[in-house]
Amino acid sequence: MLPNLHHQRYQEFKQALEQLQQMVAGTQLDGTRLRQSFLKAQQFFQQQIVSLDASDLEPTEEPKIRSYQTEMSKQLQLLGMDMMFLQAARQPGTTQERQIQILQRLQTLISYCDAILI
Repeated sequence: MLPNLHHQRYQEFKQALEQLQQMVAGTQLDGTRLRQSFLKAQQFFQQQIVSLDASDLEPTEEPKIRSYQTEMSKQLQLLGMDMMFLQAARQPGTTQERQIQILQRLQTLISYCDAILI
């Protein structure tokens, strides 16, 4: 069972990811707003998730949580690249491919949050 503060932070991060997911899935993409929301979620992860005190976790839970955090960090880096590619896309087909890739990556991140929150 996660300590209350950990649970709250992961829940907030998951909500930020879900908002980003809704923005990407929308019909009108606002690249600037999308980028700002991504940077906000990334910053939240770095400042609020990574900095959580691992000593609050049960000894059996810590390796699992750290593993998820490592994967989340990788996915966020890749998501940043996907965002740049989306902004650079000029053809509708390429834009759609980038949106699908971003949505899949966001779903992966959300599933990691769900796995931690269980």
